[in-house]
Amino acid sequence: MARRFGVGLYTGQGSDARGADYRDAVALAVAAEEAGFDSFWVTEHHGLPDGYLPSPLTLLAALAPATETILLGTGLLLAPLHHPLRIAEDAAVVDRLSGGRLVLGLGLGYAEHEYAAFGVDPATRGVRLTALVEALRAAWTGEPFSSRRLGLHDVRVTPTPVRPIPIWLGGYAAAAVERAGRTADGHLVGRGDPHIVAAASAQLAAVRDPLDPSFTRGVNLACVLDGPGGGAASARAAFASQQRGYEAMQAGRGVYAGLVGDPAGTSGLALGEIDGYLQVAGDVEQVVAGVRSVLDALSGWADVHVVLRLLFPEADLDVQRRRLATFGEHVLPRLRSSGQE
Repeated sequence: MARRFGVGLYTGQGSDARGADYRDAVALAVAAEEAGFDSFWVTEHHGLPDGYLPSPLTLLAALAPATETILLGTGLLLAPLHHPLRIAEDAAVVDRLSGGRLVLGLGLGYAEHEYAAFGVDPATRGVRLTALVEALRAAWTGEPFSSRRLGLHDVRVTPTPVRPIPIWLGGYAAAAVERAGRTADGHLVGRGDPHIVAAASAQLAAVRDPLDPSFTRGVNLACVLDGPGGGAASARAAFASQQRGYEAMQAGRGVYAGLVGDPAGTSGLALGEIDGYLQVAGDVEQVVAGVRSVLDALSGWADVHVVLRLLFPEADLDVQRRRLATFGEHVLPRLRSSGQE
């Protein structure tokens, strides 16, 4: 049974449209590798007033030569907004730069303004994502291929990646989870609440053998450590600000019922319910116990990858680096020695 622990999600958000200093991502990825994390994850959104990262593969290309062993993941790249050949080529370049360390997480997205900005019909996104997974695998062989559904005819992608790049798909909806189980190398869910993990397990097990070591169950866990080195006050404030932005984009979408609050102020962060949105919080003992509970819920799956959401839009880089080092010293060793790996 494989059990790995990543860190994310770097978003590049700042106080205005300039965003954060994206060079901080290099320092954070290096710190995560030194702390012993297995992976470092970035994500994607467009046109937001806080400078949210729009180009995850570009940023991972910068992280690749600065790191040596840590996996580099997109969690998630919004596939419908990009040309399939550009995804295939850019992913191959990042994989070569990193020596075969890219994990390509793909999602459909949900923000209407993003579809409009890129001229994408959201009604076609599911069918195109299924076709994209097949096309990427064909593209990375280096041989000519075609995809009628993507409008690709006798095209070729070079260079090829170091190895077949693992493709994970995200999503909460039943159709998205089933798509991941049938077509991808892994499924990455955005929250690790027990009912969400259980629902995804049931849906995936219907189409994928849990003991298949080639399929990864990825789970994001929003986590705050209350104790020395955790930077808890900074993390909570930044997480709350970030979550409000997600709530505003997701409001009214049925698939997110119970996952986000009401921006009008009747529930959620508008009422200050910050800890209700954190899947793991507390001192070292409580954090370890919280992560172990997720691992226990996934004990029947051969390969599990927990992404601890420890990186929030905080101005102080040193607070975040200390947090990573603290987890590396006090949390990760206990998770790895618990018999879960």
